[in-house]
Amino acid sequence: MEPRKKIARGIVGLDIGGTKMEAVLSSGQKIIRVQKARTPRNRRTFLKAVANLIAAVAQGQNYAGVGLGLAGALDKRKGIVLNSPNLKFLNGWRIVAALEKIIHRLICLENDANCFLLGELAFGQARGKNNVVALTLGTGVGGAVFTEGKFLHGRHGAAGELGHMIIDNQKSVEDLVSSHSFQSDPLAVQNAGFAGSKKARAVYHRLGKNLGVALANYINIFDPEIIILGGGIARAAPLFLPSAKAEMKKHTLLPPEKLPKIVISRLKYAAALGAATLVTKPLN
Repeated sequence: MEPRKKIARGIVGLDIGGTKMEAVLSSGQKIIRVQKARTPRNRRTFLKAVANLIAAVAQGQNYAGVGLGLAGALDKRKGIVLNSPNLKFLNGWRIVAALEKIIHRLICLENDANCFLLGELAFGQARGKNNVVALTLGTGVGGAVFTEGKFLHGRHGAAGELGHMIIDNQKSVEDLVSSHSFQSDPLAVQNAGFAGSKKARAVYHRLGKNLGVALANYINIFDPEIIILGGGIARAAPLFLPSAKAEMKKHTLLPPEKLPKIVISRLKYAAALGAATLVTKPLN
């Protein structure tokens, strides 16, 4: 008698960031289990760490496949990382083939900001919306654009890299709004800001003004119904969002009553959840 095969119960979603990795085992919106790890800095340790993270979140439970969210420009058809600015050791690597050899499951590769927006469209504040811009503010600044009910991909799959828009002569949104813009530990600055430090609050005021210019550009170009902010820096929204909105209004073509809502994601593990949806419904 042949051994009974395990029924796949769940999907693994991975969000690979510049400093940390998050994995969820999910069944629809329900999160069964979560695991986290630091992001390695070379290919050899990366493969092992990702495989270990998947095994840790699955805990022996069978799963249908893995959705992999990764920052940067990707050739999804070939499973290659073209350019990941904060994980340069991945550039040019056939990452999907390398991982499939280890875990023997279907792997679906997608930009991490697109995964974040997928999560919001399926389970968060973008449900029912047809025109959405999403920004993830962390080690870098990721962007995703959903317009007239479709994701904006571009010819090479690199559209929507909103963090690389130049807004201050030679500086990009990512230079001015991500954790790279802090001269000291971002979490320490955040804590100091909430504690009332004038110096820390000035840092966030400046960050907010730069973000406001970027938001105005996105509104003028994409005319979204809603803009959703996520990532570690978004947790400090009370410190920078007022100045961002004030600056944004100075540069938008639309009158104030027509401007989109700017909201902070309330969905835990949005990018990992969005990545998991790729296994059953890949993006075109």
